[in-house]
Amino acid sequence: MSTVSMRRVELLLLKPDIDAVLKYLGSQRCFQIIYPDELERLAREKLVGVAQPEEEESILGRLDEAQRKLDFIGTFFGMTAPKNIAEDVHLPDDAMLSKIDILYERCIAVKGQLDEEEAKVDQLAESIHEVKAFAGLSRPFDEFEKFSFVSVKIGKVPKEKVASLVAALGARAIVVPLDDDGSILAAASRKGRFALETELSRAGFEKKSPPAGLQGVPSEAISALERAYDAEKLRLESLLNEKQALAGQYGEFWQKVLSSVRLKQSLVLVEHKLESTRWAYRLSGWVPADRVERMTEGLLSMLGNRISIRIFEPEESVQHIEKGKREEVPVLLKHNAFASAFQGIVLSYGTPLYGDIDPTPLVAFFFTLLFSIMFGDLGQGMVIAVLGLAMLKAKRGILARYAKYAVAFISAGLGSMVMGLLDGSFFANDAVLVPLERALTGFFLGTPKDRFIQIMPENNISSMFYFFGFTLGIGVIINSTGLVVNMINLIRRKEYGEAFFSKTGLAGSIFFWWAIGMALRLILGGRLGLIDVVGLGIPLLALFFAEPLKAAVDRARGKAPEQELSVSSALIGGVVELLESVIYFASNSLSFLRVGAFALAHGVLSFVIFTMGDLVRGSSAAGLAFEIFVYLIGNIVIIGLEGLIVTIQVIRLQYYEFFSKFFTRAGKEFRPVSFSV
Repeated sequence: MSTVSMRRVELLLLKPDIDAVLKYLGSQRCFQIIYPDELERLAREKLVGVAQPEEEESILGRLDEAQRKLDFIGTFFGMTAPKNIAEDVHLPDDAMLSKIDILYERCIAVKGQLDEEEAKVDQLAESIHEVKAFAGLSRPFDEFEKFSFVSVKIGKVPKEKVASLVAALGARAIVVPLDDDGSILAAASRKGRFALETELSRAGFEKKSPPAGLQGVPSEAISALERAYDAEKLRLESLLNEKQALAGQYGEFWQKVLSSVRLKQSLVLVEHKLESTRWAYRLSGWVPADRVERMTEGLLSMLGNRISIRIFEPEESVQHIEKGKREEVPVLLKHNAFASAFQGIVLSYGTPLYGDIDPTPLVAFFFTLLFSIMFGDLGQGMVIAVLGLAMLKAKRGILARYAKYAVAFISAGLGSMVMGLLDGSFFANDAVLVPLERALTGFFLGTPKDRFIQIMPENNISSMFYFFGFTLGIGVIINSTGLVVNMINLIRRKEYGEAFFSKTGLAGSIFFWWAIGMALRLILGGRLGLIDVVGLGIPLLALFFAEPLKAAVDRARGKAPEQELSVSSALIGGVVELLESVIYFASNSLSFLRVGAFALAHGVLSFVIFTMGDLVRGSSAAGLAFEIFVYLIGNIVIIGLEGLIVTIQVIRLQYYEFFSKFFTRAGKEFRPVSFSV
């Protein structure tokens, strides 16, 4: 139940192989790199003449440029980047970068044509709309330029200049050929009128006078604009089809190349931090012990004798770390499905030190136990368990996002169902299970009863006090477990002074357990004696002189104490330690009364809902509907709101009463090298 055993592994390889090795390690997700100190690395590389910043900057520059082009292509195609790098992706070479350039230029050209065609189509649509608005006005055609939002010109230019005129105007105006001799119709919006007139003048435009007495806009002009609009729209659709075809043809290629470029960028950044010579890299890191053999076989099969691998034994790994810095060994927690669902509770508080006991399985058991006691209902627990099963089976959506908590929901729901069966509660109703309860209690206890456990006080309030005593007993077990875990951890770390003389060590534990034993004897009618003075006196003396005793242990092990204690400071510290220990254990124990309080509150809330349902019940269909509505809303509130409150209280008890016993220092989570887009 300890954290996963780690090994320090050192790789020595040739520079041309570094990309392949890092890519392999990233795909295996089993190697956490130990980066050398930056100043030491640079100084060592300077001595052997390794630094090649210009070459590195050149590589990064080319990759950044390729990244910029790929981002543009992806935006143009409307595609999203892959979430993970494909395992078979190849690192970019000159041929791949050339293909990126060609595809980028093709997309740039198509986008430019699309933008131009879209502008032309919009311009023509606007011109047609405005021309038609004034087509029926009984005004001379020549006067339209004085008040219209569109400028329409009819005339002639040399036929060889029509194409150059169209190119010069671009999207600023529309030029529609009327015949093969150079007769044209040109139209522009008010803001494009100056450009239209300028380019027409350069092309030698000769204005044609409309027939005398012509009123409004000529129908030929409108027809010509509509024909041009249809032609440009077809051209736009053709370009859109070309864009779609490009996306279909090169979409998969774009994703692979994007993965390749981003992988290479990540590799270069990692390689820049590694210790190297002119010809080789040295790569050190932490690997879970059960993954070392497979990783080694993979590297050797890939590189053969071009790589040297050194694996350090656990003792050598620990000696490699600076004395007193054992927590720098990364910590990996590995559990079954049940414990994994509760790992987040542990990691949100902190990461255990390497080599310490992993508390996650204990947290999983205690969480389920405490939640079940505080939230006991057969029907409501069934809803929570079914919700967990739905999370487990969901493939997408909000339930799928929380699938890692599915087993926690299932276990909490099943525990609530068991507790609900014991106290006879089914969807806040304490009567519907009575026949089943009588049959079960008659079979197991010999005497039929309405329920196994009576939480709500009825004729005899003593049952409630027994239940609160039971929750205090649960608290003693959880507190004691925390103390044992702490002592084992301290002994493993060889911190013997803390293990024997601290309030969460052996001295405090004996004091706590002896005090609990005395309380039980008094409750059961026993008497206290001289042995109790000895039983409490010895651990209290150890706590009073805790600091001097710790210093003595350190000296015996050849370790100088952090600071010398004067007699006065030792006495004052001893008094404070005694008072703190008594208050600490008393508050930690009494805190578990909240378990009984919340279980009672759950029963009271269920009683209130059941009573409200009885009040609205009537002989009519409306009364039955109101009763069902009250039960439905009441159970939703209990499952949602009270379920959340109980969860918070369970986590609070774990954090403050359980974790506080041994979670005094945090380690560092194992973060293997990996490369993702």
